[in-house]
Amino acid sequence: MCEKTKGIFGDQNDHKTKGGLAKMGQAMKNGMVLVMSLWDDHDADMLWLDSTYPVDKTSWGGPRGSCATTSGKPEDVEKNAPNSSVKFSDIKVGAFNTTFPGAHPGPAPTPSGCPGGSLASCIGLCPSDAAAYKACVGVCVQRCSGDGTKFLY
Repeated sequence: MCEKTKGIFGDQNDHKTKGGLAKMGQAMKNGMVLVMSLWDDHDADMLWLDSTYPVDKTSWGGPRGSCATTSGKPEDVEKNAPNSSVKFSDIKVGAFNTTFPGAHPGPAPTPSGCPGGSLASCIGLCPSDAAAYKACVGVCVQRCSGDGTKFLY
């Protein structure tokens, strides 16, 4: 679907060039950290998200929302809202089908030798240093496979 959409819209398929979902799945198996932030876009003024981008493309794939093509200029945003902030909340992390009230995930075996008893708990024990964290996550994935945790990739 993604490849067909890129073709119809005439967009570059950078996702495929970089290996697509297979490459993303491999990266996720190595461990990832969720990062969320407040940002602006000095390359495309965020027009790709909710305006027309490229601004002269009025056919399929150009119009993406109702914002003006003159909106989203980083210099305007930074000048008019220099102290912007964001607060993320109600973020849930857990095995598939377990992060909402009334969830019924079914029993998950606890692998022997898995620190913390589950992949999520094991990863939670990893140090914050980037190199050590990556190595630790790799060990957790290896030692905690079969704990019922499922990732969407």
